[in-house]
Amino acid sequence: MMVLWWKSPDFEFSLEGFLSMKRPNKQDLHCLIPSVWWPGSCEDVGCESSMMLTMTALSGAMNKIEEMHQRLCSLVIHFVPRAAPCQPPGSVFNTFLQNFILKVRGAEHKMTSSNVSNNSVVVSLYTVILRFLSEGFPVEGISGFVKGSGVNLGANVGFLHRGGKRRFPVELFFTGDANCAGARRIGGSLNHLVNSQLFNEEQTKEVQWIEGCMDDEETTVTHSTIQKPCCCSSSDVDDIQTVEDSIGYTSRGLKGFCIPISERSLNVVTLCNSRSLGDEIVDKPSSSNQSDVDTGCRSLPCPESIATTSELSLEVLREEELLDMMLFLYHLGVAPNFRQAFYYMSHQSQSISLLDDTDKQIRERSCIEQVKRLKEARNVYREELVDCVRQCAWYRISLFSRWKQRGMYATCMWVVELLLVLSNTDSIFCFVPEFYLESLVDSFHALRKSDPSFVSSAIFIKQGLASFVTFVVKHFNDPRIQSADIKDLLLHSISSLVQCKDYLVAFEDNKEAIQRLPRALLLAFDNRSWIPVANIILRLCKGSGFSYSNHAGSSSSALFQVLFREACVHDEALFSSFLNRLFNTLSWTMTEFSVSIREMQENYQIGDLQQRKCSVVFDLSCNLAKILEFCTREIPQAFLLGPDMNLRRLTELIIFILNHIIFTSDSEFFDMSVRRPCQYQEKTNRAIILAPLVGIITSLMDAHTNLEQMDLNDVVGVFVSMDCPATVFQCLLGYNWSNVLRGDASLAKLAKLEEFSSNLRRRTEAIKRTESCVRTGDDEAEDCCCICYACNSDTMFEPCHHKSCHGCITRHLLNGQRCFFCNAIVTSVVMVEPRN
Repeated sequence: MMVLWWKSPDFEFSLEGFLSMKRPNKQDLHCLIPSVWWPGSCEDVGCESSMMLTMTALSGAMNKIEEMHQRLCSLVIHFVPRAAPCQPPGSVFNTFLQNFILKVRGAEHKMTSSNVSNNSVVVSLYTVILRFLSEGFPVEGISGFVKGSGVNLGANVGFLHRGGKRRFPVELFFTGDANCAGARRIGGSLNHLVNSQLFNEEQTKEVQWIEGCMDDEETTVTHSTIQKPCCCSSSDVDDIQTVEDSIGYTSRGLKGFCIPISERSLNVVTLCNSRSLGDEIVDKPSSSNQSDVDTGCRSLPCPESIATTSELSLEVLREEELLDMMLFLYHLGVAPNFRQAFYYMSHQSQSISLLDDTDKQIRERSCIEQVKRLKEARNVYREELVDCVRQCAWYRISLFSRWKQRGMYATCMWVVELLLVLSNTDSIFCFVPEFYLESLVDSFHALRKSDPSFVSSAIFIKQGLASFVTFVVKHFNDPRIQSADIKDLLLHSISSLVQCKDYLVAFEDNKEAIQRLPRALLLAFDNRSWIPVANIILRLCKGSGFSYSNHAGSSSSALFQVLFREACVHDEALFSSFLNRLFNTLSWTMTEFSVSIREMQENYQIGDLQQRKCSVVFDLSCNLAKILEFCTREIPQAFLLGPDMNLRRLTELIIFILNHIIFTSDSEFFDMSVRRPCQYQEKTNRAIILAPLVGIITSLMDAHTNLEQMDLNDVVGVFVSMDCPATVFQCLLGYNWSNVLRGDASLAKLAKLEEFSSNLRRRTEAIKRTESCVRTGDDEAEDCCCICYACNSDTMFEPCHHKSCHGCITRHLLNGQRCFFCNAIVTSVVMVEPRN
């Protein structure tokens, strides 16, 4: 077989055809899993055991196919063709990989129109290389001529699991290899970097480091320490227990449908039988009946000869280069499979929720016509659920095998340390291909969300991947990374991790996060990344605002709340810039929300797209309002001391939100507009947006009482100057907070709100009584600011000489340096003397 393939010009396509023998199509999958076990259903009685047997058989077949793939590639690695000059072992496999990647890249850039490899071949090659690097080379003699770094701790220790000294040939980033030649680099295009970067030849050869050198000494977990990483700490007993847990989890329902797959031991087993490799080739004669001499095949040398050939070769097949190819294959074909798997898992959970809700409505409805429509909808949901369960079962078998999770975890450890070492040298770090970062982040989150899970969330990062937290915190706002998509990827990683309390603890224990994260998040709150940044800040600062007393400490971080306050207080310019963007963004989201509500009211209907948009914008507005509440509680001096511009902008936002939430729509229409599918009404009431406003006002009142300085901005006076009616706050006080808070300690703060409302009402009435006349003179009208109509025009733009009040001009210049009358560039601002 090997002889025939080497002589044939279609050798690569023949090997690809064998590697494509991987996965069934959608129709085959439906035949493999004929029905879905549904708890309590008479129509599927006994289906659980039959489906278990079916999936066990399918997983066994998958394991056999993958072992055949590995065995075939091992034969190709051993194969030494008769050619001049003499080629060392591994050259044929290396050539195949290079040519295959070239073809795939050509297909990716639409350079070829036919004979394009399908995704199964990419996944199969990735699986083969992952097993080689993680579990070792099972064929006797291969490890003797495949070169790699690290301390060899035994014949069965794979490349990714070796501790001690590590190295990586950086010349892979500079050479024209197939996988890196057209790949975009972190610092931009390759040609641009070559022409602009300054580096010496020694830097481009190799980097070396000791495993774990980038971690904190207290949290270091490596393959050389007593406590092993997750990828090497599991025993066969743990694997058996995992399978038993999966079976028990399956019996409880479809939400956690897990397949009991018999896993191979973590120790590598020999895949070749007792026959020699020569016998293997003789037993598979080619169809052309040609002899070995005719085909030009060289007999395989003995192991001693192989070792000698390896020492004299140029290390044609290096483990570091295989790692480089494996990352590219993951980025190209495996990552989309994981995204598809998680889509089906999410859709499966949603379908189960819809089915439960529909069943509940069927039991409560009495109208025959409504029950009929609900049953029709239930059939549709059930068909979708059946398809999701089948797809999820397949992905669990093909993607979430225990040994694959073990290899992916070790890969994450290896790559994140490599990137941290390279980041210390700017000129080299800029040449790192983007798919290194993408593959690292994607595989990390694939492991984190895997089903069945690899390890619990409490130890997932602690045992070997603490450096991942260091990497994402250090580089999500790194100016050396040119791609905004890569930065967003790292930022979304932080956002998803801090949602879990166990992962949040890892950030609190990380020195890089403590030193960098608060200030970096304030800087990253811009027009592009404000949504994930807002989610992160909100999660870290959650638990101390109005109506949050019951949830304090659940997933918030008291440590980062202190760090955020210190970052804002110590860098006033940074906080001022952040606060300006926060005001602008919240104003925009509330405007979008009010426009959406008005459009739906005018159309007398709520469409799915409009409801989705309205719900999303409402959630974003609530998050921003809660962050603003945190700022007023922790840094009240920014609003009560100095110029009152921040206080005025805050007041405008509060009045704007109250006017659009309380007076624009009835309660039922509001709740319907912001409610998402499968979401309970208790989570979509007006209290979500009104509670932060109450917290802002009460925090300012408390700070006004506690601060000893006498020269404080008048909070009530600012509200009075903006003609804010006291009836607005009466509506706030009249809201049914007792039903929302239900004994929360925040109820006591409503007394402060009532005091504020009373002061506002008294001040407003006093001003009305003392007003005896209105300015009607021409001079007074000319001196009045035409922007706010509340102050005199005492400030002038240069060089256009247009005038306005100092407050309006100062606020305008925060977002632009042009005159708001004539759009001329403002060079300076001068005060105008009042006329006598």
